[in-house]
Amino acid sequence: TLSSSEIKLALKKLDVLGSVLYIAAHPDDENTSLIAYLAKGKLLRTGYLSMTRGDGGQNLIGTEQSDQLGVLRTQELLEARKRDGGEQFFTRAVDFGYSKSPEETFEFWDKEKILSDVVWVIRKFKPDVIITRFPPTGQGGHGHHTASAILSLEAFDLANDPKAFPEQLEFVGPWQPKRVFWNAWLPALQNEKIDLSKIPTLNLGEYNTLLGKSYTEVSALSRSMHKSQGFGASGLRNNLLNYFTLLKGDSVSNDMFEGIDLSWNKVDGGDQIHSLIQKTLNEFDLENPSASLDNLFLIYEKISNLKDDYWKEVKLKEITELIRSCAGIWIEAISDNEFVSIDDTLYVKTSIVNRSNSEFALNKIDLSYLENSKLNSEQLKNGEIFSHNHKIYIPNLPIWTQPYWLQSPSKVGMYSIAEQELRGLPEEKPQLNCDFTVSYKNYLLNLSVPVYFRITDPVDGEIYKSVVITPPVTINIEKEILFFDGPKEKELKLTLQSFKNAVSGRLVIECAKGWKVEPHEIDFSFEKKNQKKDFYVKIIPSIKQTNSEISAKLVIDNKTISKSLTRIEYKHILPQTIFYDAKSKLQLFDFEKDGVKNIG
Repeated sequence: TLSSSEIKLALKKLDVLGSVLYIAAHPDDENTSLIAYLAKGKLLRTGYLSMTRGDGGQNLIGTEQSDQLGVLRTQELLEARKRDGGEQFFTRAVDFGYSKSPEETFEFWDKEKILSDVVWVIRKFKPDVIITRFPPTGQGGHGHHTASAILSLEAFDLANDPKAFPEQLEFVGPWQPKRVFWNAWLPALQNEKIDLSKIPTLNLGEYNTLLGKSYTEVSALSRSMHKSQGFGASGLRNNLLNYFTLLKGDSVSNDMFEGIDLSWNKVDGGDQIHSLIQKTLNEFDLENPSASLDNLFLIYEKISNLKDDYWKEVKLKEITELIRSCAGIWIEAISDNEFVSIDDTLYVKTSIVNRSNSEFALNKIDLSYLENSKLNSEQLKNGEIFSHNHKIYIPNLPIWTQPYWLQSPSKVGMYSIAEQELRGLPEEKPQLNCDFTVSYKNYLLNLSVPVYFRITDPVDGEIYKSVVITPPVTINIEKEILFFDGPKEKELKLTLQSFKNAVSGRLVIECAKGWKVEPHEIDFSFEKKNQKKDFYVKIIPSIKQTNSEISAKLVIDNKTISKSLTRIEYKHILPQTIFYDAKSKLQLFDFEKDGVKNIG
């Protein structure tokens, strides 16, 4: 829940209807000081669209590379946004490493598809203003950087054209941002002899008394989440001027939002909501936020009746969090295990506590995969926690947890994402979620929380982890690639891990291109979940084929599963799980025949 000062800031934000989208190429390209200033100072809905997930970057904290690094850096961006107040978006583009030019970049990225993704995010997010980190001129150096600016400008022209990517209009409408700016760096402006007094300028070093920090101090907390890139930062505590040059759209003098209505006047019925928000602000008691609940529920009711679906959705989310925080309501859904197999059960304990004297009642609990929720209405007395135990069944379907952009094979430079509504999202909604329906006087309110697994670490204290839906058993092959220097056989270890009690079946191993594996089949059984067993096979290379592939699958109850388990765990992110197909490459080198080549 929010503190009283944060509640007051959120109340002020509730009275602002404007949005801005920042666009660049990679995680850590974003100007976190500017995002913090726009989100927490100007109180605008602020988003960051990163063309890629940073798959081609470095990793200073671990061994993850390629798509695993992209998963890690996605989570680092989400942690950064939690601190600077922004929202996060992506395209389907893959960071394939350094590119010398935008032309080279577009040889790997399907330009038309990535352009459609940028248009999609603009249509969905509806920014009044777009800001690019890089100019379209190539001054940003990296080809991805320049490409991000080129795509931003082209998308600005297309987003309001119904003939552009018409398949999107089933879900969103056309949208025209007012302007596109480049968040310019000072040396470039000085070289071009631009009069700084005639372009928009922001002091990102301003101090926010409700936060107790400057926006540059908030930025340091945000930027320090990019730990894999070694981007830990110290907070600046002095003025920091940023400059903005207009790339497209209506001209301005000094204000990027000149002529743009950022008030409730832009929405039918908004004048009454504005009056109620101002009344709530004037009457707000820092030591008793719950005194504002009657006003907040009136605001909630009027927002619920808005015809403008976009602002209704945005502001309902804000007002719901305000109500929850003013009442001091804590909700949680805690599982008894971090992993649950398909075709198995999970026990979940749901809890809610009202930490105010306001009269709330718990009416209903909806939990993913819960068939029947039998619950009598319960009065939520101040400080008394109400808990309920539930048993849910995970269906026997291939629904194991997986980053959505890794569910289908990708091409060089592009992820394959068939579902339009998933594109742009940083991640899917949680597979396991709990909704609490509470009542206050004549109002009903839905409060939602993911199901977590929780531990108390003797060093780090309370730690939450997402619950992972798994296959019954996974197969991990010891090496991603196994080298042979001749026809002699080699031993290879396969590790099976159970996620379900009393499971048994057959492990089937196959090699391609005439290579052989012995044994070809192995029976296995597990009594309990969370057990591991190692099996060893012999790989016999073919002298006729220098490369091959080994694949492994499990036959359990006449169903075939072939998944390995990869975990990405660091203290600054929620642990992540990837299920790859269980296979590895086999490579034969004949050094006597081919000789040894120097590489360097």
